[in-house]
Amino acid sequence: MNVRRALAAWCAAGLMAAAAAPALALVESPGAAPFDYYVLALSWSPAFCASHPADRAECGLRRGFTVHGLWPQYAGGGGPEHCEGADALDQKTVERVKAAIPDERLIHHEWVVHGTCSGLSPHDYFRTLIQAIGQLAIPPQFDGAAPRTMTASQIVAAFAKANPSLTARSIALRCRASELEEVHICLSRDLHPQPCGPDVRTRCRSGPLTIEATQPSPPAPLPR
Repeated sequence: MNVRRALAAWCAAGLMAAAAAPALALVESPGAAPFDYYVLALSWSPAFCASHPADRAECGLRRGFTVHGLWPQYAGGGGPEHCEGADALDQKTVERVKAAIPDERLIHHEWVVHGTCSGLSPHDYFRTLIQAIGQLAIPPQFDGAAPRTMTASQIVAAFAKANPSLTARSIALRCRASELEEVHICLSRDLHPQPCGPDVRTRCRSGPLTIEATQPSPPAPLPR
């Protein structure tokens, strides 16, 4: 699934004007945890579902990329988590953000662990997440129609080509063995690409990586 559809779903829910608003216009709470930038984490669903087949909220949809989260980060490494004093997550926001994060448990987890440290309300935090994915183009190699093999450098180059404002320093990959699991995009607090911190780096083996298809391969024809 092209994650831009999540933005369309959010707008269809009556938030077009809000989603189009600049992130800088959002009001942060006075007690917001200081941080320097965000990591937008995209999960390649076929790889996730291979190890979590019982997660029907995500795996029953046979999508390509879904959003894992939007994580406040420190320039020197790491980031704040589990900040106190934030508003509770309301069910209306949960339903709207399912277009990007299908698993309701993950939505709650991301708010409690990361969103509470953004200094934003639940509505504004997830609006920022939707805005971030809405400005990202997914390379055509990730249409999910068939399995593909690419190296880590080729994947990074494909994202940079599809998004001219991105450079390799703003992109990091995470793999499990020879399979791509996640793509991490580093963004400033106003959602412009920026270099990732020292601990946000590609963690993949050298050589070819497998990008599984979103649909299972058809069975081979039976011999006659």
